[in-house]
Amino acid sequence: MTARYMSEVVAGFTHDVHAVRVVFAVDAHRTSLLPELERLGAKSVLVLASASQKAVAGALTAAMPGGRAQPLAFTRSRAAAGQISRVCEVAAREETDCLVAVGSGAVIHAARQAALRAELPLIALPTSYAGAEFVPPPRTNGPAAYPAAAASRVVIYDPALTIGLSDHVTARSAMRALAHGVDVLCTPDASPVAAMMAEEGIRQISDSMPDAILHPHGLVGRSRTQYGGYLTAASFAVSAPGPHRALCEAVEEACGLRHADVRPVVLPHLLAATGVKRPLALARVAEALGCNDAVQGIADLAHEVGAPQSLRELGMGLDGLNAALEALRRDETAALHAELKPDVLAAVVESAFHGRTPLGP
Repeated sequence: MTARYMSEVVAGFTHDVHAVRVVFAVDAHRTSLLPELERLGAKSVLVLASASQKAVAGALTAAMPGGRAQPLAFTRSRAAAGQISRVCEVAAREETDCLVAVGSGAVIHAARQAALRAELPLIALPTSYAGAEFVPPPRTNGPAAYPAAAASRVVIYDPALTIGLSDHVTARSAMRALAHGVDVLCTPDASPVAAMMAEEGIRQISDSMPDAILHPHGLVGRSRTQYGGYLTAASFAVSAPGPHRALCEAVEEACGLRHADVRPVVLPHLLAATGVKRPLALARVAEALGCNDAVQGIADLAHEVGAPQSLRELGMGLDGLNAALEALRRDETAALHAELKPDVLAAVVESAFHGRTPLGP
């Protein structure tokens, strides 16, 4: 037998691993929740759920033995901080020893914050693809972000829970998940393990997201999109913020729009402006997308699935655009990190506002 080897040792790297148990299966919210609660030794459970998941939460609590489980509704229109305090109060009063969260980003983020404050384990059942079960909330939105390491103790991925998502929410959520993977590949210090996960996550999402929208009640596209979202979120959570992520966050803050929607819209424009500085990263993104041009591939995918392609579609008006451009021209920090001039960064935002074809520097 001939041994195969490379002529160089593996380059040194550091890779964090969060102690999160992941369960992935169709119908896992019915078949896996009780065994996971038993494994944690949970006796009194509080189920936090969004309005759209009220029926699911009711069925889960009814199936839990001993009558020591109760649902608690989460309402997006109410202040997150107040609802987090309410969760902690109910948990203390009922002597809860485990939280369960069923829903999309807002619910999962609130549950993670409550679990951290109350020092309770959390089982998350995501109903969208954007990775709130791993990724901390943006610093400009809601209560102070918790540490990235404060992930859920258990995450149960069940593609059946995503069937109720509308096409536009599916597209936005999945594009957000894809953006996480691009961020990781554009981070110079990302470990090769995280980069490998991010690349495969992008591949899974780009291949399966159109099918998830074309067949809204099918499970093939939804399960693969969910799997891709897990990979990109998990890799994003253990990668230190790089210049590309800092640049995205500065643009999001200046735009003043919903964080989850801004990044996928701005992403191809930022990549077009900065891609010459990270050609290898763009090559890996393009390979994962199955195309020759990463920038065009992301733009084409967004168009194919009906995701927003301009900041105007997200509700930004001309006054908001002017305010964002002025803020970006005044603050040179983000542009400096990405080795861009403030005027170039402002041009990126203006191009994204109009939904123009992304152009390089």
